[in-house]
Amino acid sequence: MTFAAVSLLAAMTSANAVATVLNSKSATSAANYAEALEMVEKEAGEGKPLQQFVIGVITDDKKLSARYLDAARDKILKLAEKTDNPIAWYLLSMEKNDITMLVRAADGGNVQALNALGTVITQQALSLDRSDTNAVERLLKRSYGYFSKAAEARDPNGFINLGTCYLRGLGCPQDMSMAFTCFKAAADAGHPEGMDNMSACYQFGHGVEKNGELSLYWAMRGRAARGDKAAAKWLKDRK
Repeated sequence: MTFAAVSLLAAMTSANAVATVLNSKSATSAANYAEALEMVEKEAGEGKPLQQFVIGVITDDKKLSARYLDAARDKILKLAEKTDNPIAWYLLSMEKNDITMLVRAADGGNVQALNALGTVITQQALSLDRSDTNAVERLLKRSYGYFSKAAEARDPNGFINLGTCYLRGLGCPQDMSMAFTCFKAAADAGHPEGMDNMSACYQFGHGVEKNGELSLYWAMRGRAARGDKAAAKWLKDRK
């Protein structure tokens, strides 16, 4: 299985901004997240229901959250029920912490839901008595399936989660080469954790020959993506 690199050069669209914000700060560079959040906040202020609901479920401002959720909830619920819209089900699942809605969102192909549900199932599997190997393996294979679908949609978090499955042999045979491929795809998509994992792969020889120089390079890439100015200067001086 191979993954094409996700281009970071295209102008950010409204849909991309929403996806970036829902994927959280840790899934992209600090600058990219800030740009996406600014766009979503602007569109929420203009009265767009989807963006209002997104801000409503992620903000720490309780008054703003209540105002936006109250304004948009009926429209998002109608969108979910009338059209079976996956992102609408995911947003509702976030507000209500409802696993049934999360499953509907994942079944509809929403990548945030696929990653969230896969994570929930993985945690459930790892909390079981390890002597019940059949139950554990069954759950891990299910979560692997969700992460695979997210990665097939070229979602950076999906690449990270799938790479972790291959690295640790969770729900699939351990495959260091595939772990490296997944982490590289995440790193190429701008995911700082993907860059960290690339550094570790080169440090320990996971799926690739050990290379201290490349390990340091990817470590600095991860730091720079998070806004570390010294790391950004180190990379610039290295060119």
